[in-house]
Amino acid sequence: MSVDPHLGTIEKWVSAGIRQVASMTELHEVFPAAYQEVAAAVTAAGAHLIGPAYACYFGPPTDVVDVEIGFGIDQMADVSGVTVTSHPAAEAAIGTHVGPYEGLAGSYAEFTPWLESQQCELRDHMFEFYDSPPDTDPSQTVTRLVFPLA
Repeated sequence: MSVDPHLGTIEKWVSAGIRQVASMTELHEVFPAAYQEVAAAVTAAGAHLIGPAYACYFGPPTDVVDVEIGFGIDQMADVSGVTVTSHPAAEAAIGTHVGPYEGLAGSYAEFTPWLESQQCELRDHMFEFYDSPPDTDPSQTVTRLVFPLA
């Protein structure tokens, strides 16, 4: 497995998501409900989902995580019950995980030493972008690990 660690640029984008605190053991239930809620609210507001689904993690994960779950959308919009954020283009440390979500810990274990070796100042959050459609074979699922630089 190789996460292909590198520095790169994340293009500007607009996100719509729901932020919540959840235990790691609850995430498999929290994600689908949040995605459904965000998708319905965005559609009702007249905006459109674009790009991959994402999770934005605030602070280091422990048994409990502070996470925003949502999608990229096509425009700034007033979306009831959802946080809409315009993200400027940003430099980031980026890695790629290929395989089931249960294997993400191994990719983070591989990515973290490289990230530390770069001595980059990181922001207070990081993203996982779920680049594969939901029906993708789990062994082929692509997740981008993105740590924006300060």
